[in-house]
Amino acid sequence: MIQFFARYLHTFLLMAIAGLLGAILMRMTMAPGPVVPNGAHVEAISQQQPEATSEITDATATETIPPYTPLATLTPSRTLKPPPTFEPPTATLPPSATPTITPTQAIDLSVSIPGLRGAETPTPSTTPGCEPRKDWKLTYEVQNNDALIKIADRYNTSVSELTQANCLSDPNVIRAGQTLRVPGAVQPSQPKYECLPWEILTPIDGTQAIEGTGQLTFNWRGPRTPYNLIRIIEPDNSKFEVVVELRQNEQIDLADIPLDGWHTVYIYPLDENFVQINCLEGGPWRFRKNPKPTDTPTPDTPFGG
Repeated sequence: MIQFFARYLHTFLLMAIAGLLGAILMRMTMAPGPVVPNGAHVEAISQQQPEATSEITDATATETIPPYTPLATLTPSRTLKPPPTFEPPTATLPPSATPTITPTQAIDLSVSIPGLRGAETPTPSTTPGCEPRKDWKLTYEVQNNDALIKIADRYNTSVSELTQANCLSDPNVIRAGQTLRVPGAVQPSQPKYECLPWEILTPIDGTQAIEGTGQLTFNWRGPRTPYNLIRIIEPDNSKFEVVVELRQNEQIDLADIPLDGWHTVYIYPLDENFVQINCLEGGPWRFRKNPKPTDTPTPDTPFGG
């Protein structure tokens, strides 16, 4: 559209300039002739003037000015609409809801660890429809840390017989306070002391870190008896002994065992009469006092020295 308009304007200007030039030429033709002095050649000029005028007229007549053509009507272009105005939506507050508390179980009580007795869901300890042995009149109440095999040994029977006689669903599950039928007419005599395994805690067996002249603490585990005798054999085979009452620990002064080198320790369980019970003594355990760099190992001494 713009190119068409420019071309049309260019043509119009050319036509306007051509018309202006034509008008100027016509004015020049119609102007009065020159004045001739003394009338010498007036006639000759008069006779020639019509011919020139005629030529100018003819020349002027031959130039045709094109008619004026009005500009074409411009087709209005499509007016773009202004962009829409976006307004933020009006914020609508949500309704205030009162939170409700959903009750939940704080502790999961359904824990089941394979191999752990006592964590299972309580189940009947007896077999339904089973009748205990009526010929077993003697009963025994299960104590803490009891086991069916231990009860069977005490009453000179077997685990399977105890299980069948008491209608037990699982021979490995018994509870403290449970009453069991056992064979026999009278309760067997209960041993007064139990021969538990020995374990030295301090000083650790084979330690070489005993130095100085302070206190040396002994701690151990073993049979619980009224008395325990601690015997320490020094490197020259001399003995140091002390009796401990109703406990499994003792402190001794290192000045009481003055010799340096390896010492051997034994612990003897004693009854009320200071007699060793029917259990083996604890030991031997060894410790080394004041080790020296110049000590040389001997074949009968562990850890050298």
